[in-house]
Amino acid sequence: MDLLLQSSIRRVLLLRSVAIALQLLAVLIAYYVLDFALALLPLLSIIAVESLFQLLSVVVLRRRIHSHAPVGAATVVWQLLADILFLTLLLMHSGGATNAFVSLLLLPVMIAAVTLPGRLTVLLTVIAIAAYSALVMMMPLHHQGEHGIQMRHHFIAMWINFVLSAVVVATLVSALSRTLAKQQRAIAQSREEQLRAEQLVSLGSAAAQATHQLATPLANLALLHDEAKELSADCPTLQPVVDDMAVPLTQCQRQLDLFRARAQQLRDAHERAPHYQPLLQLVDEIRQAFTLNYPSQQLHCQLPHQGEHIEIISDPLLSAAVINVLANAVRANEEVGAERITITIRDSDSALHWRIEDQGRGFSAEMQASLGSAVIASSDGFGVALWLTNATIERIGGTLALANNEHGACIDITIPKRRYEAITD
Repeated sequence: MDLLLQSSIRRVLLLRSVAIALQLLAVLIAYYVLDFALALLPLLSIIAVESLFQLLSVVVLRRRIHSHAPVGAATVVWQLLADILFLTLLLMHSGGATNAFVSLLLLPVMIAAVTLPGRLTVLLTVIAIAAYSALVMMMPLHHQGEHGIQMRHHFIAMWINFVLSAVVVATLVSALSRTLAKQQRAIAQSREEQLRAEQLVSLGSAAAQATHQLATPLANLALLHDEAKELSADCPTLQPVVDDMAVPLTQCQRQLDLFRARAQQLRDAHERAPHYQPLLQLVDEIRQAFTLNYPSQQLHCQLPHQGEHIEIISDPLLSAAVINVLANAVRANEEVGAERITITIRDSDSALHWRIEDQGRGFSAEMQASLGSAVIASSDGFGVALWLTNATIERIGGTLALANNEHGACIDITIPKRRYEAITD
């Protein structure tokens, strides 16, 4: 249910409740205290029907809210149409267009301009103008000389004034409402981006601290490995164990060095203007890292035509972001015993479109719905990796989307590139 529409309907019902009480009070005072010649019975009958309609509207709205049934713009339209109808009938039996409260017909137009789309606002504006026109046409004609002509001119001027007022109210209030809604969305988006930035800073600080704390234990393990390697020369049975220890130690040291290099690149990136790097260089960097970390998997890359002439905007963490995506694809393949991962890169006027496909079971609905908005709980840590990847892609002006196909999962990444004309000059 749209919360704005629900709030609007509640306000309409509240205003109508107040209006019914004021209408009844005004009719009774005008008839019994001020001795106005009013059609009392028709007016009371209209107020009674309006009260019954109000009661039914409140009951129906409460049932829809409790049952979580959808309440759309049509409900607001019908409520405002009812207000125009009841107000027109009351005015019809209490002076018509000469009634001082005839301008209340503008109130439904104002509410529509704030809460409804443009076409529905125009519809209600036209209906309100038609209701006022009917009241003017039902006024008795004055045929006696100059006075009759002046009265007709007066009614015409009143009609023109009402039409202009309705159009101005509908146009101006609707424009202000749309502008305010855009500003609120921009503020909400800015708050979300600020929150994400704070989360990224916190996560980066934690990662830097963890890396710093791991440096000393890794150095100690490297020394112990060297000592064990010397001892294994006299004990052949220890040689396989020592060799197995060398592989993960080397990987950890490389990752630590890579993290330090990335941190230095990030510091340098803040001190210089954005630059570009060749597409083939980035792809080769990704291939080398993938082959080193996942030798059992096969990575197939399909590059665009004339890929050697394409440069993309550079970011120190871009290759790491793609590696994070490939790491998830590897895990998905390992769960089903598959070994093939495909990267397809298509070229367009201002961006490159990457599609990374695996042969796993695909993404869950929760992960697809929560992309970029929250860190998804994951036993293998890919929830954080996906969140960081999305943040990196968005920082350079790209987009990331998750989908499933008949073979497994696929991730679509759009990365800005340098225009072809600027490269070939």
